[in-house]
This record gives sequence, C-alpha cells and structure tokens, in this order.
Amino acid sequence: MNPQEEWRLARERGAETAKRPAARTACYKPRTKRLEITLTNGISLLVPIAYIEGLHAAAAADLREIEIFGLGSALVFPKLDEVVSVHGLIDGVFGSKAWMRDIGRAGGSVRSEAKSSAARENGKKGGRPRNAA
Repeated sequence: MNPQEEWRLARERGAETAKRPAARTACYKPRTKRLEITLTNGISLLVPIAYIEGLHAAAAADLREIEIFGLGSALVFPKLDEVVSVHGLIDGVFGSKAWMRDIGRAGGSVRSEAKSSAARENGKKGGRPRNAA
C-alpha cells in the first residue's frame, strides 16, 4: 500500500472515531468501586473496577489519578501504567479475549437461590434441551 492510500485510510478511520462519543470526564468512585465516565453526548457510564483488566486489583489511591487521552478515546492511569479504551468500555469490552472469557466463566458459575430454583423448575420440564446432532 502506498503512503497516499495509507494516509487516506487513516483519515477515514479518524473521522469514524470522531463521530463516536468520547470521555469528557472520568473519576473513580471508591465507595461503589466503580469508574464513572461522562461522555461527550451527556451519557454517563458506571463500570465496576473488578471487571476492567489491569485495574481490578489496583489500590484506590492509584485509581484516583486518571488522564483523558486521544480526544477522549482512552483513559490513562499513570500510577498503574494502564490504558483503558473508552470505546471498548462503551462496547462492553473490558479487556483481552482471555479476560472476557474468565469474566463470563465466573458469571456462569455463580450459585444463588434464584439460579437453583430456576434449574429445579427447568428440570421438572424435562431439563435442558439436547443439542441436535
């Protein structure tokens, strides 16, 4: 690919990114252990820190310092040397594929009375349908 074509593609990607909401402000809420992000379209996101790869085990003091980077497309946590994609959070992506798989696995293994009750009721109806071969 020649340099002119690369430049054209980069401008197109930049224009698409600029259309998406970006971070206007971001702060850590220690009482609820959530990251609060206010977007340029006025919507606020509250994301549990426990779900965000690279931040889940961080101390509250390290989460308080947040820099908005790249016209609001990323959040930088300088004390942790971590960068979090705002567009990724909007899309529900909290880390790598392996991280997301582990979050899903943990959610699927949750045991609660409501889940147990639903499983018992489902069992009375014949249980989970078998996969068609």
